[in-house]
Amino acid sequence: MRALFYEKRISSYAALKKEVLTLDSDAGIRIVGSYLKRPCFVFVTRFAGKYTVMVCERKGSRAPTVGREVIFKEFGSLKELEEFLHGVARHKVNAFVY
Repeated sequence: MRALFYEKRISSYAALKKEVLTLDSDAGIRIVGSYLKRPCFVFVTRFAGKYTVMVCERKGSRAPTVGREVIFKEFGSLKELEEFLHGVARHKVNAFVY
């Protein structure tokens, strides 16, 4: 997946953690991953000290699109969020800050 002109690509867990820590309330992170062995997009936002994660199906292969919502969770700590993200982006980080 290519980054759009207003997105910044993230390709390591260290960079992902840094971006999560400095995430503004009007920004977000899109991660390409797998949830319950199915391709997905994970959207991460931060507001008032809480992290919100929405996992959606990833449809198509050439130009993937967002499908239905699979799960919606809130995390109160960075540690909990990191554990979840390591599960969906197991092998490598393919993410974008928007």
